[in-house]
Amino acid sequence: MGDKQRARVEESLHQLIAGLLVRRVKDPRVANVSITRVKMSKDYTLAKVLYNIIGGSDNLPDVEAGLRSCSGFIRNQIRGHMRLRVIPELAFIYDASLDRAMEIESLIQTIHDEEKEREEDGDERRDIRE
Repeated sequence: MGDKQRARVEESLHQLIAGLLVRRVKDPRVANVSITRVKMSKDYTLAKVLYNIIGGSDNLPDVEAGLRSCSGFIRNQIRGHMRLRVIPELAFIYDASLDRAMEIESLIQTIHDEEKEREEDGDERRDIRE
């Protein structure tokens, strides 16, 4: 029962925080932040909020500072919207998994492009021989 309840709270927090960042937080530093996941501690005192930056992580220090500055506002909103015994501390953690996935996709595309070039070069060589 505890794991199911924690999963429900994590999903509720995920939706609430993502909505707040889009609609209520006015800080331009967090305008392109996308919440990927929320992980709660077993005692509900800490919520690790994993996020990614839409459009790349070029300004990561600014985004981190923006998220730190609005964490009090977000905790206050959580207090008003959810019935939790303890309002968790928020730890914003950059989720680099999407960046790694894009890098892997780029490498795979490069390999495919190189294979096509080799095949085309091979076809041209056959035409010259004939």
